[in-house]
Amino acid sequence: MMNKTILLADDEEDIRDVLSIYLSDMGYSVITAEDGRQALEIFQKEKPAIVLSDIKMPALNGIELLKQIKKINPETEVIMITGHGDLDLAIESLKLEACDFITKPINDDVFEIALKRACEKIELREQIRAQNENLHRLVQEELRATRRQHQQLFNEAPCYISVQNRELKITDSNERFKQDFGNERGGYCYEIYKHRNEPCADCPVQKTFDDGLSHQFETVVTTKKNQPYNVLIQTSPIKNEKGVITHVMEMSTNITQVRLLQDQLSSLGLLISSISHSIKGMLTGMDGGLYLLDSGLKNRDYDRILKGNETVTLMVARIRKMVLDILYYAKERELQHTHINTAKFSRDVASAVAAKIKQSSVRFKTDFDSSSQVIAIDTAQMRSALINILENALDACEEDNSKKDHEIIFSVKQDNRSAIFSIKDNGLGMDQETRENMFTLFFSSKGHKGTGLGLFISNRIIEQHGGAITVESVPAKGTCFTIRIPSNGPLAAVEASLLSDS
Repeated sequence: MMNKTILLADDEEDIRDVLSIYLSDMGYSVITAEDGRQALEIFQKEKPAIVLSDIKMPALNGIELLKQIKKINPETEVIMITGHGDLDLAIESLKLEACDFITKPINDDVFEIALKRACEKIELREQIRAQNENLHRLVQEELRATRRQHQQLFNEAPCYISVQNRELKITDSNERFKQDFGNERGGYCYEIYKHRNEPCADCPVQKTFDDGLSHQFETVVTTKKNQPYNVLIQTSPIKNEKGVITHVMEMSTNITQVRLLQDQLSSLGLLISSISHSIKGMLTGMDGGLYLLDSGLKNRDYDRILKGNETVTLMVARIRKMVLDILYYAKERELQHTHINTAKFSRDVASAVAAKIKQSSVRFKTDFDSSSQVIAIDTAQMRSALINILENALDACEEDNSKKDHEIIFSVKQDNRSAIFSIKDNGLGMDQETRENMFTLFFSSKGHKGTGLGLFISNRIIEQHGGAITVESVPAKGTCFTIRIPSNGPLAAVEASLLSDS
């Protein structure tokens, strides 16, 4: 609503009195000033919407008063009062954005028209302001609604979304990302995703910053709960109003289940490929054994019959073992537990790899606790698991060119609850990413030399025994595998017998 206060500035008291009465009758609240300086002081205090000012006044003339008022509040409407000889000053006042001017003696109709024009300008300005405020409010509501929709889409997207700056720091992320990787705003993506100390070699975000194009990349990331996920990454540049890339959006789709299915199919393919040659050989051996049996029966050659029977029996045993191996990959199978002395079993494992290690320049040391007791394990499966780890240690030593002397220490000790096997080497060592993914099927740090099966199988066998593997490794220093297998209450009689045999 318009302010109905008017400031009247004129050095003639009679004019002030007459105009005050007239304006009061029109419904205005009038404040008077006898010169320009007093008028300026009143204006700064009262802030009236309309000012009536004589052009010629002592202390501060009307033109200077107009300039000061417009400087303080450009929207104040100022009507200048002038004599007949002051037309040039009146025109100058209009140039200084005075609303209007009236001449003395003042005509009531002219005065009323000038006031009406000033009021209309104020009301029009207030209407425009109200419309602008309403439009601004509507725009803000629409922006908030759009922002909520975009935020909802951002958070509900079925993938991990992060926004990164040129330093590869995460400036924003959606809820799914925060749930699995934490609310690490300001953290480096390679630290959060990979637990690395430096950017990845083929970083798709960096490529997008470099060429402005979208890039795809598949990798394995690790959640805050240390769960490895296979993800397919897609990047998209975010530009400012000048077209400069300021951020890159990275969208990562979790394809772990797809890769697991592919791994299972690949595993099946590897099995089929590897056993096909063995089956062919065993069938050939079976044919030979059957031939010996058939010819022996025809010729009543007892020795030939025995030899054919031995061959057939051997081939059947090999086929049975192969079928069991296939079932091992297809599903969990029950372990064939045998009670065996821990030290004796460890010596058997060591002797199985000693010849291979001896062919290299790596020293092989053993340290088996003579007071070790009996554990119940599937000896064939556990032997396979430990040999896989020992051979992995040998590879780490042979591929390490940073030092000349290498050694592997295989030790075992036992407490009241479990047998503890330790395999320690001073070879290549592993970085954090390798440590976190080394038990993943088909993950290998050896390139084309590795299949990614050995440690996966070893870990699976140890878990079937209710055991666990812990790994300590430092790059260029070496690695230590500690395998803890629970003792299942060995019988004293069996233990005594096995200890005496050993």
